[in-house]
Order: sequence, then structure tokens, then C-alpha cells
Amino acid sequence: MEEIKMKTALNNYHNFLFKVTAKKKSTIIIPIILLLCSLILCFVFVGTKPAPRYFNVIIFAYTLVAILFTVLYGSLKSLNIFKDLEQDGIELIIFSKPISRKAIIWGKILSFNSLGLIWTLFAFVSSIIVYSQVSKGNMFGYLVLLSLVAHFLAYTIFGYIAALIAYKVNQKIAITVPIIIFAPMAIGGGFIFANSTSTNENFAHYINSKYKYHRAGNEVNSEVFYLNKNDDKYYLVPNGINNNKFSDVQNQYLNLAWKYSNSSANEWQKYSWLAMPYQFVDIFNIENQNIFSNLSSDSINNSLSNYLYYKNQENTIYKYKLNRNSDLLKLPTLENKTKINKYYLPGMLNLNSNIDNEVNNGVIYARKNASNFSASFEEDNFVYASPNNLVGKLKWKIMSQVLKYHKFTEAAEEFYSKVKNEISLKKLVKPHDIKKLLLETISNEVNNTNSKFFNIDNVNLAVFDPHGVRDGRLQSETERKIYIATALLYFIYFKDNQGQVIKSLLKSESDKTTYAPSQIEIKVDGYIYEIGGYESYEPKQQVQENKITKNKQVVVRYELIPSNKNYLFQTVDDVYSIERDRKIVNKQFYILIWVVVAIILMMANRFLYLRKDYK
Repeated sequence: MEEIKMKTALNNYHNFLFKVTAKKKSTIIIPIILLLCSLILCFVFVGTKPAPRYFNVIIFAYTLVAILFTVLYGSLKSLNIFKDLEQDGIELIIFSKPISRKAIIWGKILSFNSLGLIWTLFAFVSSIIVYSQVSKGNMFGYLVLLSLVAHFLAYTIFGYIAALIAYKVNQKIAITVPIIIFAPMAIGGGFIFANSTSTNENFAHYINSKYKYHRAGNEVNSEVFYLNKNDDKYYLVPNGINNNKFSDVQNQYLNLAWKYSNSSANEWQKYSWLAMPYQFVDIFNIENQNIFSNLSSDSINNSLSNYLYYKNQENTIYKYKLNRNSDLLKLPTLENKTKINKYYLPGMLNLNSNIDNEVNNGVIYARKNASNFSASFEEDNFVYASPNNLVGKLKWKIMSQVLKYHKFTEAAEEFYSKVKNEISLKKLVKPHDIKKLLLETISNEVNNTNSKFFNIDNVNLAVFDPHGVRDGRLQSETERKIYIATALLYFIYFKDNQGQVIKSLLKSESDKTTYAPSQIEIKVDGYIYEIGGYESYEPKQQVQENKITKNKQVVVRYELIPSNKNYLFQTVDDVYSIERDRKIVNKQFYILIWVVVAIILMMANRFLYLRKDYK
């Protein structure tokens, strides 16, 4: 019976407090102001349609202001409930009623939290209005759900802080301190984050340090790339056909660069755990992107953005590691009759050189019998014979442009799906059969004038420039087709690095248990072209009788210098990867921290104000 009376008294007191506080002007005016601001912003965004690159900074700015409103509102309501009644003399009347002091304190807490729920509802509606205009995909749902949690807990935490301060000092100080705590720490965290970089991006800054006397054009003389996945992982390989390993000097440089880079995000990571006010804003940065970057352009410009297949996945919430045992394609290979596991790389990438006129600075292709005067070609009968389509050199600078171009990627995705479907339909399992199908399908594709690859038009890319041959960017139309053919092979390597198709292409013809780099043959315009297996070539001439005019004419062939290393795919012993190690900042734990802090502050208020009531 006593328990029922106490519950009734508690409910009555709670209802009384709620009604008294709800009638105050600030209880109604502040939520209305927030809603009006949100509606104004919504109309502005509907009219101006801000570009997606502005979304993050808009979300940050709105969230900062909205949480600041919450801090102010929570502080005001806590003082209304915990202090105003005492100053107005209402508590003297309450103490004369049959209600325990514990019930009075719990009544205040319940009333304060009830007002917090109503405020959270207003903040939730405001968030829906604004976030609906500046969010992409699933982000909208996450943002509005977070607004429910963040606004309620910010209200309770900073409200209870104000009540604790008001226990000893005047209300003006009590309402000012939470705002002074929140605003600088939240804004400061934003600027710390804007000036922080992930370890892998900072490391890339040192890798990119220019040095024109190295083939790769950088101090470490290394090539860098991503696979065509959404992984936050890039790879470093030594540059040059004879550089299978990183030298001691290169390793020393990489170790020093890693030492300087490894702690680049530490300051922000520590701040994000220790500065709770900043957490209330940071949690809305769902993708953890730098809110101030790329405001002037849709394109991303950082130390990583020029790497092949860069996906903008780097993140300061992670700790990274320099992995010297990379997961890149590694296959058993015979070397001096010994089976050794070696990494396989695109040969053009490995041979890339910023130094002109170097030997082995590209992969050479040659028409079959291009060195043989006994073989006759159609071009030999032309009055003005052009040998430009007999041999040539494929360069990584041109190839990388092709691989980066999104229209090529779309067409290559479709092509690769077709190849895999053919393999599945024909139930091919032997590497030789898969390789044969792949190369035949590529040959058919590049000889098909209606192919999607020949409908791609981009004057900035030599391979897709209709005037590329006329302008001297390509040797011939044949070379254009060979670039597309090899680009498809490289696309498969980067897309499905551990897949059956790329392994079948690399399978040794002489040993069923190993793999080996080899010459690739593609049929173009009725001729077989051998890609790779040559170090260099020199033109040679012979006077022959023209079969059509019967006149004497000069026939050009090429002296092809063979190579046992320069192939379309080559092997190295060292490949390093920079990849995520573990997550340092897990924003889901922010909410747990807030809940614990809110409970501690609530109980601290209960304890202090209960003691005060006893006096």
C-alpha cells in the first residue's frame, strides 16, 4: 500500500514539474527556432541543389549547430527543474506534502528526461528535413537514427553537467560552461581532423618524392598500384627488369618513410576518444571523410589519387602496416631448375621508365616473321610501304590511361563476364584450354569493328583518340588494337588477381606444376603478333622485286633481339603492401561512452541534490 502511494506521489510530482517547465517560453521557442532554421536550410538546398562534394561540410556544420542547440536546451531545462523551483519557493510547498525526498529527486530526473525525449523528437524532425537534402544512399537512414541517440544523450549529459555546476555556483555560469566546453572542443576536433592524414596517405607522400634520375621518377624507384577492388591496400614493386628485389638502400628509405608516417593520425585518434563533445559531431561523419577536402573540385587530389585503381578508401580511423609478405599473385616458378614462389606483375608496369631511350622501357610486340625476308607481307607490295605495323613498343604511360578510363572498365567488365560464361558453358578446366579460349576471344574482339572498345572516344587518351595515329601518338591502327588486347589481359590481372583465368594464362607450357612468363600471341588483322620476349629491335632492309609492279624496291624487316625476361607478365621476388592493420577508432563505442557518462552524471546529481534536500 505504501509503495502504491509513493508511486502515485512520484507520478503526481513528475506531472506537476513537467507542466510547470513546459509552460516556460524557452521550452517552446527554442524547438520552434530549430525547426524554422531546418526548413529554411531545406528550401535553400532545394533551390541551389548543392554538389555532393559539399555534403560532408554541410552535415558537419548543421550537426554542430543542432547539437549546440541541444546543449543550450538541456542546460536551460536542467536549471528550470533543479534550481528554479527552489528559487521560486515552490519546493518549500512541495516539502510540506507527503512525498519522500528520494521521490522528489527521481521526479526531477524523470521530468528532465521526459522533456529531453520531446526535444529529441523535434531535433529528429529537423534532422530529417536537412539530411534528406544532403545525404547519399543509405546514409540518410543512418544519419536520422543517429540524431535520435545523439541529441537525447547530448541533452542529458550537458544538462546534468549544468545542474552539477549550479549546485555550487550561479545559474549564468552553469548555463555558459557546457556551451564553452562543447563548442571549442567540437570545432577544434574538426580542424584537427582536417589536418590529419591516414598513415598510408602520408607514406605515399614520401614514396612520391620526385627524383628524375630514377626510372620510376621517385626517390625509392618503385611503382605503386591498387588492385581493381574496393580494398584499402596498395602495392609497391621495384622498378626495372633486373630489379627483382628491393635493394638495401630502398629498404632503408622505406623503413624511414614508414617511421615518419606511422603516427600521422595518432593526434586525431587520441582526440576522438578523449574529447566527448567532438564525438557528438564526429559520429555523423559516417564515412570518416575529410570534410574540408576537395571543396573546390569533384576530383580527389592527394598523394594516393594518381595510383592506378585508387578507390578513396584510406581512413584515419585505422592503423596501417607495411606488409613485406604481400598477398599479390604468387606462383611456383622454375628458376635454374629450382621451384621458387614468385610474384607476377604486368611487364609494362615493371618496365615503366621516365628516362628516354633506355633499353627495356616497354614491352615489344612483333608480327610473326617480322625479321624474316623470306616471309612476304601485303605491305611489301605497296609503293610506299610502311613498316610501322610490323613491330612496336607498348608503354605503361599509355596503358595506365586505358586502364584508368571508366568507359574502358565498363566494357572490359562485360567482356570478362562473357569469357567466364564461355568457360563455364564449355566446362573448361585445363589451363591450356582456358588460355586458348581467352586469347581467341580477345583476338575476335579486337578484329570486330563493331566492338564497344572502338566506340570509345576520348581525344585525351591516345588509344581512344580517333586521330591518335595521324597525330603520331600511336604508330598504327594495329598498335591501337594490340593496346586494347593487352589492356584486357591486364584488366583481368587487376580485377581477378587470384582467379582461374589469369593463372591459366601464366601456366607453363612445359611443366604442369609450375608457371612461367611467356610470349603471348594475338591475331590482329589476319596476322599473328607476338607480344613480349624481345629486348629491342633494329630495322634492316633488303632490295626485292615488287610482285605487283615488278620494280625493285626496298623491303623492311627488323632484327629482333630476344629476351628471357621482357614479357607481358614478369616475375619479382619482393612486393610490399600497405594495408589496414586494425581499427583504432570505433565510433559505435561513442554511444556506449555517452550512456555510461549520462548515467554517472544522473546519479551524481541524485546524490548531491538528495544531500541538499536533507539540509
